[in-house]
Amino acid sequence: MQSNNDPSNSAQVSRKSVLAVVLVYAIFAASWILVSDQLVHHVFKDPDQLTLASMLKGWFYVLVTSLLLYGLMRRWFGRNSEPQTVPQVPRSHWLPLSLLIVAILALMAASAALTIEQHAQEEFGRLQAVAGFKSRQISDWLTERRGDADFIQTSEFIVDLYHRWQIGGDLQSAERLQSRLEQFRKSWGVTAISLLRPDGECLWRSAKAPATLLPELLKLTELSTKSRQIQLVNPYRDDSGRVLLDLVVPLTAQPVAAPLIILHIDLSEWLFPVLESWPVASGSGETLLFRRAGDEILYLNPLRFRPDAAASLRLPLNTPNLLAGKALQSPVSLDNILEAKDYRNVSVIGLVQAISGTDWLLLTKLDKVEIYSKARSKVVWIVCVGSLTIFIVCAGFYLLRQSQRLALATAVQKAQAERLRALDLLAAISDLSVDAIYAKDLDGRYILFNTAAANFVGKPVEEVIGQDDGALFPPHQAEHLKEFSRRVMAENITLTEEETLDTQFGSRTFLTTKGPLCDANGKTIGVFGISRDITERKQAELKLRESEARFRGLVEQSLAGIYIIQDARFVYVNPGFARIFGYQRTEDIIDGKTVADLVCPQDRQMVLENLRRRIDGEIEDLNYRFEGLHHNGHCIHVEVHGRSFDYKNRPAVIGFILDVSARKAAEDQLNLQAAELKARNDELERFNRAMVGRELDMVNLKQQVNELSAQLGRQPPYTLAFLSTQPESAVGHDFAEVHTESGLDPLKPDGISVSNADGLMGGDTSVAEEDRL
Repeated sequence: MQSNNDPSNSAQVSRKSVLAVVLVYAIFAASWILVSDQLVHHVFKDPDQLTLASMLKGWFYVLVTSLLLYGLMRRWFGRNSEPQTVPQVPRSHWLPLSLLIVAILALMAASAALTIEQHAQEEFGRLQAVAGFKSRQISDWLTERRGDADFIQTSEFIVDLYHRWQIGGDLQSAERLQSRLEQFRKSWGVTAISLLRPDGECLWRSAKAPATLLPELLKLTELSTKSRQIQLVNPYRDDSGRVLLDLVVPLTAQPVAAPLIILHIDLSEWLFPVLESWPVASGSGETLLFRRAGDEILYLNPLRFRPDAAASLRLPLNTPNLLAGKALQSPVSLDNILEAKDYRNVSVIGLVQAISGTDWLLLTKLDKVEIYSKARSKVVWIVCVGSLTIFIVCAGFYLLRQSQRLALATAVQKAQAERLRALDLLAAISDLSVDAIYAKDLDGRYILFNTAAANFVGKPVEEVIGQDDGALFPPHQAEHLKEFSRRVMAENITLTEEETLDTQFGSRTFLTTKGPLCDANGKTIGVFGISRDITERKQAELKLRESEARFRGLVEQSLAGIYIIQDARFVYVNPGFARIFGYQRTEDIIDGKTVADLVCPQDRQMVLENLRRRIDGEIEDLNYRFEGLHHNGHCIHVEVHGRSFDYKNRPAVIGFILDVSARKAAEDQLNLQAAELKARNDELERFNRAMVGRELDMVNLKQQVNELSAQLGRQPPYTLAFLSTQPESAVGHDFAEVHTESGLDPLKPDGISVSNADGLMGGDTSVAEEDRL
């Protein structure tokens, strides 16, 4: 016989139970979806309401299935589950939940109010747009009609036809006039036209024109005849019940008694359809025209809920809380939103716009119920979302309490692991660092001492831990270190200073940063420090300062002017530079002068161009002269040597400058003397060439005199033996003898002297003989 506690049988029963539950759930879910969807679509027609109903239906389905699932799980697992002791939630833990629920409720209320206000503002904006658009339409339409009337009023052609007809009896002109007016009526969209004599008698009217004229219209015709101006007749009902708008037009093209033309406009053809149209679907949106008629308000167009009200519905002006009456008493503006009751005694919101050129007011209104009904669905959505949020918060609070102990244990374990990992990381960093890292307690005993610090003092870490500075350094150094640590802990700040300590490597300089060591509660429990060995850096800084001092002394005492130029300004000049240009202090040049200020105008462009070429890298160095501008205003000659380099990571020019004014003056004097000597030498050379030519001419002249004397039988007066054709006669005579025999003095260099500006030479006998001849 099979036992009832057979495990295989229990498994078989469990599978059957699960299958039964699944089948029941499937039947319930399918039936719910089929029936509920059909029911929702049958009851709700509005899309917003349909969406909201579908959401609520889904929530109800979730609620039912959750309750069923909860009961099933309690039935299956409740008996076998071990009882758990759940700690009572303290009242202090309920406070945050209560505050959060209150905040959600407040946010729901604020969101609902904001949604209603936003929707109302949207409707107000739509009302403003409709009112502005329709008022412009009506104003433009009236302007066009007045333009048509102006055209007729100033038409000489119409007046001429009228006079030919009435004065000349020309019936053809009458037909032409009537034909032309009929054309105007058709082209301008005018319903009918009436032609009147100046005394108001009707001469002719087109089809659909009123058979009789109302007394008010006759008064305006008399006024128009006298004033010779166009008159607008407010909308009225004629004998046939039509609502007409008339324009009385006097024909004033000629200075005679003006006949009248009345333009009859049926407002149902254009104006009323424009007023009845609404840009969006609305159950109460309405635009209407009205005006004040004595102590009454006269509605000019058919109303949405009173189609026969055009030019006939009148309400007392003092009707309590009437929107039209309130509009007459308030400033007319598109920004002035009015709340009152309309002609149906229904609460509405509207605004009023005046029609220019008339006493009409355009009222655009919307029922309050419609405005807020459109926002109702959004408010319901906000309430649903807020309710769901509250449910989620409560569920989360419950789950949070359930997992609080587990989360706390996990957090403690994680914190311990993080702390251990941080300690391991700190130990690894401190041991690998080349800087001395250490920590002391309140009594000055070391509780942390890394490997680098141990190397400096020459002791192992284990020996240092628990000792103070007195065991590691001389007394005066230990006392200074203790005082520094006490100051850090007393002021509770981090300080940095340089310390010189005795180590196993000798005296070393450290850059030490110390700060208070605090526990988890922020209480000071000691001091930490990081010391970096900067001995080599201090030595390098000392050498650099010594080198800089030597260089500065050399530059400051130099007789040459040394400068650094950047951005066309002097960033450095030495005293020699200031002395060359006549300034007492270098700051006078650095702070107040540019490069161009120290250059004479004629050389300024050249100096700036040379400076630019070096700054731009076209040339590396350059040597040239220019005329500088001295402090007292005169120009000095200077010679500049400069090259480009980088100064503070920007291009600059460095160089020196020399005052060469004295050298320039000496060079100018030498050049002047050389020019004078060259001029004298050129003059002597010219004179010698002239003298040689004259000697030859004199010899030739003497030969001619001797030949003439021989022809006359006289003794030749001149002895010219040196001109004998016999070669031997000339032998043995030197140049001086030849000149002596010829009666000429020998030409000697030492006998030449410049006697005057004409270049005449003293002691020249041949010249005297030439003068005698």
